[in-house]
Amino acid sequence: MDSFDWNRLAVAGVFSVCVLAGAWGIGSVMIRDTTPFRPAFFIDGDQNEHIDLASGNVTKGKELAAQQCSLCHTFTKDGPQKIGPNLYDIMGSQIASVPGFYYSTSLKKHDIEYWNAQNLNLWLSRPMNFAPDTIMAYPGVPSTQDRINIIAYLKSISPSAPAIESKTTPTANKQSEPTKDKNPQVVQGKEDFQRNCAVCHTDTQNGNARLGPNLYNIINKPIASQSNYTYSGVLKNKKTNWTESDLDQLIENPQKWAPGSKMIYKGVSSAEVRKNIISYLRSLSPQGNH
Repeated sequence: MDSFDWNRLAVAGVFSVCVLAGAWGIGSVMIRDTTPFRPAFFIDGDQNEHIDLASGNVTKGKELAAQQCSLCHTFTKDGPQKIGPNLYDIMGSQIASVPGFYYSTSLKKHDIEYWNAQNLNLWLSRPMNFAPDTIMAYPGVPSTQDRINIIAYLKSISPSAPAIESKTTPTANKQSEPTKDKNPQVVQGKEDFQRNCAVCHTDTQNGNARLGPNLYNIINKPIASQSNYTYSGVLKNKKTNWTESDLDQLIENPQKWAPGSKMIYKGVSSAEVRKNIISYLRSLSPQGNH
């Protein structure tokens, strides 16, 4: 090959590149890429993953939180906000509720929910799955046990968090057990109460009000009658006592039974679970057992 042949090959190569670049440019204009920046929804295998905090190691969780979370978060009472909000007393608090912090739109959509073990697990697993437009660029914690340890640590620095018992470990403090009833429905009802109600309500005699009032001895008690809790007007206007039928309707759909009430929980659709919870509440209500 002489120099003329090499020149022709070079020109042909340059021409081919230009044609390909032009074709790509024209195609990009005529056929736009409609792939969203982030997926509209995710298929997540962890949605129903059971989180047993009894297996959590608070010390390891504190170490993991320091390694993986402390760049963006503080963990002390009245700690300052960083890139993310302070996480002291996070367990049991309403999602996207720290005053003065700017939350993403998709996280604000969860603001009728609370940071319980399940939601914290989903969040730590894949933040962008839980809230697709979150400003938290962290990819997540892949290990289930690491997530459990971190959640156990967050619970340890959350004075307002409800007590969570292991299904296999008896309660250490027997005085905190409001009932010794071994009725299987009552026992199951206590577990269902812990899972569905304990974030907002206590169930012990003289228990404090949380986001909702204490529910000890609730059956046959006048509605909206606890002096240490501020009730909505719609509940104050119900001039009757709590019946099991009222509780069933409230637990199934709070806003349907009491439109405009402060209880923003979505409700329990399962009639069996509601029956179990009410059986447990009945066991806590001496005046309801006459």
